[in-house]
Amino acid sequence: MKKLPLIILGILILMVLISGLSDSDRHSGKEGPKMSSGQPGYINKELYEEVPSSISEEKLKPQDENEFLEDNIQKSDEIILRLEDSIERLETEGNDVSDLEEMVADYSSLVSDAGSYLEKADSADSVSEERKYVELSKENMVQSDILLKKIFVAMHNYMPGPVELEGNESLDASGSGVMILTGDLDVNLSMSSGKFSVVDFEGDMSVDTDGLMNLNMVTESAVSTSVSEDLHHMISYVDVQGNVSLSGSGMTIAVMGDNTTLHVTGVGEIQLYGNGNYYLDDSGSIKEGVWLAPIFETV
Repeated sequence: MKKLPLIILGILILMVLISGLSDSDRHSGKEGPKMSSGQPGYINKELYEEVPSSISEEKLKPQDENEFLEDNIQKSDEIILRLEDSIERLETEGNDVSDLEEMVADYSSLVSDAGSYLEKADSADSVSEERKYVELSKENMVQSDILLKKIFVAMHNYMPGPVELEGNESLDASGSGVMILTGDLDVNLSMSSGKFSVVDFEGDMSVDTDGLMNLNMVTESAVSTSVSEDLHHMISYVDVQGNVSLSGSGMTIAVMGDNTTLHVTGVGEIQLYGNGNYYLDDSGSIKEGVWLAPIFETV
């Protein structure tokens, strides 16, 4: 498998899940369109270098576009509250969070300005004036996405390293929260409720959903870590209940779920955030551990 910063990409995929930008209320439980921009939904453009944001490319009617922006501004406001709670917790634990605080303040300002521009668009006296403020609101949201990626990466630096699988081990875990898995893996996953996204980097991923009692596949799209690289297959699911099996020689999986159980073999890395335990079996030698405190207290 080509060496990539997959654990960071997993966090970026997780942004989509946490912010609710792949939620079924937006897509009405239907499979979303494949995006020629090479981006999953509303994810930020910095990850894709010169690839423009999908916000600027979505062909929406003016009223739909306003509602789209309003919805995502509201979701961003919720993210701000969670970020502030997490920073307060990190500071209480003795960490220097001054840079994080500055980034979150800038992020909050961008989102606030986007909301203000949208309010001006709603009260505009002409179509041209409305479009001007909508475009300004949209650009602020694009910039906020770029900054949010940096915030997530910075917050990840406060976390301990992942659990590593080197081929001889297997990992079993149970709990509620967030899982990020990367590598050449065979995965069995079950949950009482939740959602997940998976990216296929080598083109041989398989996903067996026969054991799921309920799910909605909300997006099937392509992602790229740079302009020069090939696009990679990404699938996102919400309203997941039951069992699913995944395997591939180069995958990143981001999961948010309640009452989850996980069995993993192969070569790769696993991050577990929330409330739970894991057991790493190395040829009969068992190492027990607990999940890390989540990036957000509520997931």
